[in-house]
Parts: sequence; C-alpha cells; structure tokens
Amino acid sequence: MEFFSGTVSHQLDAKNRIRIPAKFRAGLGKEIYFVAGSQGCISVFSKEVLEERIAALNAIRTSDAEKMRARRKILGSIEKVTEDDQGRTLLSAFLRGHANVQKDVVTVGMGEYLEIWSKSAYEAYTQEMTMDDAYALVDF
Repeated sequence: MEFFSGTVSHQLDAKNRIRIPAKFRAGLGKEIYFVAGSQGCISVFSKEVLEERIAALNAIRTSDAEKMRARRKILGSIEKVTEDDQGRTLLSAFLRGHANVQKDVVTVGMGEYLEIWSKSAYEAYTQEMTMDDAYALVDF
C-alpha cells in the first residue's frame, strides 16, 4: 500500500475537470474513487483502501437506524473516477458543492488516502492550528 504525504496546490479547469497530481497518481493504482469526506473535503481512495472502508460499513447492523443513515450517506457519495486521455476527470457538481470547490484546490496526502480541499477552506482550516498544537494532540 502506498503512503501519501505532502500538499499540492492546483486548479480545476474551465470544464470542472481536475488532475490528480503526478506525485500521488501512480500510488493510487488503476481504480480510483472520490468520496464526500468529512470536514468539507473530498476523499480520494484506491480500490483496495476503499474496499477496506466499505467492509467496515457492511458490518453495520440494519437495526441500527442512525448508523444505517450514515452508511447510506457515505456509500451514496462514492464516485468512480474516469480519466480522459490527458488524465483529467470531471469533478461532479455534487462533490464540488460538498467541498465548496470553485477553482483553486489543494490535494493533501493523508497516509493511505488523499483529500481534495477548496484552497481557501483548507487555509482557513489549517490556520487554526500551529505545528506545536498538532504535535500536542498526537503521538508522533
């Protein structure tokens, strides 16, 4: 499994297409999926990592109404990425709206997956935390 780290700033083109940065692209494999992520981002998963996540969702008991609602919401947001000959993929209106993406985006390596953020939303989100704050919260 690939390990993704770092941040790349880039843009949607005029037709709302995006390229996954070359730095990350090879590690995702042939099948890639976009998922409406938490905190207003778009998560990007390889097929293998997404299958692991879906297995956890499939373990939810149908009698647990609240978790089933979450399962439906998450699974209903998954979109398989289809690239054109130049490596671009259309970012759907649903996902653009979810992440409030207009033009400028940031792709962030998150270990086993990626996140795509509106650049302004990502800057506002990360501005609230210093590196010292980050290290104080996690054991790294």
